[in-house]
Amino acid sequence: MGCTYGIPAEAIAERCGVDVSTARRWKSGATRVPYAAQLVLEADLGAFAPSWRGWHIDGDELVSPEGWRIKCGEVLAVPLMRQQIATYQAELRKEQEAEFEEQPLPGSLPSSVAR
Repeated sequence: MGCTYGIPAEAIAERCGVDVSTARRWKSGATRVPYAAQLVLEADLGAFAPSWRGWHIDGDELVSPEGWRIKCGEVLAVPLMRQQIATYQAELRKEQEAEFEEQPLPGSLPSSVAR
């Protein structure tokens, strides 16, 4: 079966939590590899939640279906980046509101400036 090709039966058994004899039957094609085991062997995170289908782990990186790669430390930085973006957006809104408030209303210019 494709998902077992090149993986030793012992490694399959360890990753999937099955007996080595079961892994050998899967490798030989004597029995079908269960779908969840296929996902585990392919490192497809859809095995844990459908919304993660297509995402997989390659070494120490999380890989999106589109091929984007991110390491654990970078994932852990996402909440900080979100907070930084929210702070920046709030500051930008304040500046835009201040600019709007500083604009004089039509007809409100002092007579010395209106001439």
